[in-house]
Amino acid sequence: MNPRRAILWLTMVAVGIAAAAAGYLWRRAGEQRRIVAASIPPRPDVSALPAELSQRLQACERRARTGSDRIAALSELSRLYHANGFFPQASQCDQGLLQVDPANPRWPHLLASIFAGYGQLDDALPLWRRAVELAPDYTPARLRLGDALLKTNQNAEAAQVYAAVLQREPRNPYALLGLARIDVDAGRWNAARDELEIVVQQSNYGLGYDLLPTVYEHLGDAARAEAIRARAKASGAFCDVPDPWIDELVYDCYDTYRISAAAGAFDHAGDTRTAVRVLERALALDPGRALFQFQMGGLCLRLGDDAGARRHFERCTVLAPDFSDGWAQLTGLLMKLGDRAASERVLAAGLAHCPQSPGLHLERGRRLSAAGLFPESIQEFQETIRLRPDEADAFVELAKVYFQLGRIDEGVAELHLALKAEPEHPGVLPILALHAIRVGDEAAAREWLRHIRNQPRVTPEAREALRQAYQQQFGRAAE
Repeated sequence: MNPRRAILWLTMVAVGIAAAAAGYLWRRAGEQRRIVAASIPPRPDVSALPAELSQRLQACERRARTGSDRIAALSELSRLYHANGFFPQASQCDQGLLQVDPANPRWPHLLASIFAGYGQLDDALPLWRRAVELAPDYTPARLRLGDALLKTNQNAEAAQVYAAVLQREPRNPYALLGLARIDVDAGRWNAARDELEIVVQQSNYGLGYDLLPTVYEHLGDAARAEAIRARAKASGAFCDVPDPWIDELVYDCYDTYRISAAAGAFDHAGDTRTAVRVLERALALDPGRALFQFQMGGLCLRLGDDAGARRHFERCTVLAPDFSDGWAQLTGLLMKLGDRAASERVLAAGLAHCPQSPGLHLERGRRLSAAGLFPESIQEFQETIRLRPDEADAFVELAKVYFQLGRIDEGVAELHLALKAEPEHPGVLPILALHAIRVGDEAAAREWLRHIRNQPRVTPEAREALRQAYQQQFGRAAE
């Protein structure tokens, strides 16, 4: 072939290929535009939220329809709707993103979480399977898949999912909890016990405490089951699976109560610094909300920022003078800082604004008792009990005063009332055990020590002191 003609032929072929490729890309881009446009939901009423949200929604819609970054715009639109609780709109966005960005595991994960929230687990399951396939190292997606399988009675497959998590993280409490639930369903009580004991230890009783008493009872250990129930009362709320792809949505949220709840969840999970950053967003949107000032004060306390805590608690009392917890936290903080005079003024102001506050009456009673003003302190503790009879603290404080006054029988009676209010209270059991030891009632002492053995909240120091007291009084070790 003539070289010139060959070059011409190759050029024509290349042009044809380029034209075909351009046509394919043009058609693909057109299809992408069509899918993105169809995935933009009708805008809901967002007038109750800050105007910035509406402005961002408008900008995203415009970019999704006409901009060069359509997928990014639809992604932001999805985040805004999901973060602010507009789940049908977020779902419509996510279904479009599954088509135009199919290799991204976030879209099936986020959409599955929406379906699961509505109880549509059959729809969520294939999406979580897809997310795990695309992101095999993202543990939250595996855990969500396992939980969904368990809830739909697909225990064998759920066990495989949890086992895969444990291969990477051998003491993951969420995977162990899933396996424990499967073992409970199958009546494998010893295996469930072993798993749950690790779970409650790893999560500080945030997980597994609802199942462990049942397991102990099936294994014939009713006393230990009751002790776990008492421990669980003070353990706090359930800790959900940490899920960064869901958790990060809070930074696109404009609903301040949702933001506050998210901050609380981060704090409960032990990430107090992130909780502060999240709550700062709520305060920026609504600085006049006393509850957010109070919450931030508590976060500052946990981080050792006493000056910041004082500033937020003071602001809380100004914004909501009828909110007794703000006064209580402020007066306690001032006492900690050594400013007793200011603390007393704040306590008096708090009681003036909140005369029905059991917490403030309890604090005043403690201070009167410490000053040796026992009749006045008794009145305060009795008022606290009248206002809040279902908590043990005031009964315990009243018992201490009676003991100091030599009114032993009255003190013991108050401690028994404390146990009625809060069974197995860890502050009450050692006092009753010590009283029984001192009066030589060995049978009662053994009984109280049995309660203490089953109460994990009693400190090792208190246990050792009671052991020595029993040995000294009765000349033998406690059984």
